[in-house]
Amino acid sequence: MGKASKRVKRNMHKKNNEAQMKQCQTQERELEQAFDQEKYADVLNILAELITANDVKPDFLYKGAYSYFMLGDYERAAQWVNNTLNFDPQNVEARILLARLCFIQNRQEDGLSIYDFLAANYQNSMTKEQKEQITDSSAYYVRREGDKLRQKYPHLAEFLQLKENAAEKTEPARTADTGSSALSALQRLKAKLEEVQAKNNKQAESETHVDGIPKQEETVTDKLADVSIEQQIVNIQNRTCSLREKVQILNKFAAAAYMAADYAGAMSYLQAALQLDDGDSQTIRNMAMAQAAFGEADKAQAIAAKLPEVDFVLLYLLKEQGR
Repeated sequence: MGKASKRVKRNMHKKNNEAQMKQCQTQERELEQAFDQEKYADVLNILAELITANDVKPDFLYKGAYSYFMLGDYERAAQWVNNTLNFDPQNVEARILLARLCFIQNRQEDGLSIYDFLAANYQNSMTKEQKEQITDSSAYYVRREGDKLRQKYPHLAEFLQLKENAAEKTEPARTADTGSSALSALQRLKAKLEEVQAKNNKQAESETHVDGIPKQEETVTDKLADVSIEQQIVNIQNRTCSLREKVQILNKFAAAAYMAADYAGAMSYLQAALQLDDGDSQTIRNMAMAQAAFGEADKAQAIAAKLPEVDFVLLYLLKEQGR
């Protein structure tokens, strides 16, 4: 009788384990789907259930860290990055995210050190997207502190130089091909472009003044006029608002700098926005325009090529500015 009882318990335990495994597999698929759809709060809820069921995988931990990052909770994001690296010390994505957290917290040297380490040890195993993330989020420091990069972070400097050379070899052909195939369509869009520009100008004017009185954003900008761009960026990054709102605010400051013909300043704000969300289409468009205004036509075309869909209006504007 005792043996029969043990056998029943073993069978029940086995069935419970199988049921739990099926449940976890379903939740794993739900987590992947929520992450792909950028439903980061859902990702965290599902992840909590998986951890309760002892279903812990480094990739899930990284997705938790990234979700906290995108929700603007940088402290928890850093904790989950550490959790990820404890399970998987070779996780490149987690290290890139850690570097981005360092940049947001004004710890530039720590972030650059992480990138230097990755360039020295993981360059051959990194994906194209990972390399582009490092290149994009380092662009500000390449422009402002190139000598320091070469002296203190030689592996990163070499990596960035290699990427730059590769871009110079490949991008012109791509740009020429894109421009040729889109030329007739761009001509048809010219009239539409003028209409869009007029509408945007009118909207910008209405957003800035109500009955001749500046709105609050303009007042805030005036108060920060004497503050350095770097400090303004830090102030925006430290605001208690969502990541999306921070990206939008940085774009507004970039627009103000652009209208004042401070194209370098505009690019600084936009680079900070890309560090928060390197896939934001509006920021990419604005960066392409700022680069073109700064006289960097090739870089502007290369940046525009990163958009998920071809933007004919943007291509037309870049073409006009390049004349």
